[in-house]
Amino acid sequence: MYIGKVEVNDTWQKLDALIQAQVSGQSSFAFDAETTYQLQAEGNFGVRLCVAADEPGEKDGERIRDTQTARFKTETGAYLWVKVEEGNQPATPLLKISTLGA
Repeated sequence: MYIGKVEVNDTWQKLDALIQAQVSGQSSFAFDAETTYQLQAEGNFGVRLCVAADEPGEKDGERIRDTQTARFKTETGAYLWVKVEEGNQPATPLLKISTLGA
């Protein structure tokens, strides 16, 4: 099920907070431990993803680009942090979020 898409900038931010702030009807969004999520970058740029308790370092995590996808399942005591790769972006960097399965 499609949840929505969020604008990503070049500083680390918690994805759940971005969803709460930017996706209509999701102001109390929280990742469900029983659900697997799919994340997809939209546009010709890279997005960094990192699961960590505290803000990650500059180059931590994994990178998806263009229409690549990543899967995420929440971990106790950790957050999913996101940011766009450095540099000038030709358009607003967006990250789509969906659930997988039932």
